[in-house]
Amino acid sequence: MLKQVMGLINKINEKSKTAQIEGNNSNLTQSEIQFLLNTLRECNFKGNQVVDLYNTVLKLQQQYKDLDK
Repeated sequence: MLKQVMGLINKINEKSKTAQIEGNNSNLTQSEIQFLLNTLRECNFKGNQVVDLYNTVLKLQQQYKDLDK
């Protein structure tokens, strides 16, 4: 039983390390930003999410404009 638990803990640690490495490349391409904006446009959100959504979309749009220059 202890071996199974330790094996699961090791897998979790490996996944978090991989996510950290992949997360370091945080620059989005123009097509990735466009995909996100189009996806967000088609989603439904709750009222308490609107302010965060608005701020996030503004940032994405600004990054998109900056990449277009």
